[in-house]
Amino acid sequence: MDRSKYKYEWLLAAQLILSFVSPLFSSTVYGRLIIDIAITFVFVAAIIAIATTRKHVVIGLVLMVPTLLLTWGNNYYFMTSLKLIALAGSALFFCYVAWLILADIFRAKMVTLDIIAAGISVYLFFGNICGFLYALIGEIDPGAFNIPETTASYLGDSMGELSSAMYFSFVTLTTLGYGDITPINEFARSLAFLEAATGQFYLTVLIASLVGIHISSSNKSSESS
Repeated sequence: MDRSKYKYEWLLAAQLILSFVSPLFSSTVYGRLIIDIAITFVFVAAIIAIATTRKHVVIGLVLMVPTLLLTWGNNYYFMTSLKLIALAGSALFFCYVAWLILADIFRAKMVTLDIIAAGISVYLFFGNICGFLYALIGEIDPGAFNIPETTASYLGDSMGELSSAMYFSFVTLTTLGYGDITPINEFARSLAFLEAATGQFYLTVLIASLVGIHISSSNKSSESS
């Protein structure tokens, strides 16, 4: 089996696992450890997915290795500054991977299951990226988000926690808008608006692009026959 044909499916599987374990184990004793393991799987799957050229791999590793070292190091020696760098590095790495995957999608000649998985992966990356940024904002400005007491009882009272930031990010990306967490900081409000708009715009463009690719490939097949 040629695993390169399923690279985006493996990546999507890793992202779905992260999305599943993040809220499920966030309040447990080993929650942070489990989430970090899931994030590491996503990082590794992302490197495999973009390993089409040596340049992409080198840049990816330069962004990934220090970020993972800081992420894991914070479990044993916590420093706020190191956590901020790790969050920023994670967001930057995911931005780089999402950009490469998007380019791959628009270069595709036909719609395959792997290309569909790639499109969904980019959508999830949007949520991950904004989640890292919300956690970054929450760590820098603890008052950047209003978290009611009832919400804090199950999510915690700090958006500096990655599980809480990811929850808010995906609620915003999908425009569910539960209202249990409210951005107060100007940058946080702007990011929330941008994320919600980008999420809806992306889905529209993605569907249109995949339909266009499918029609184009179908026309070429009929002409050749």
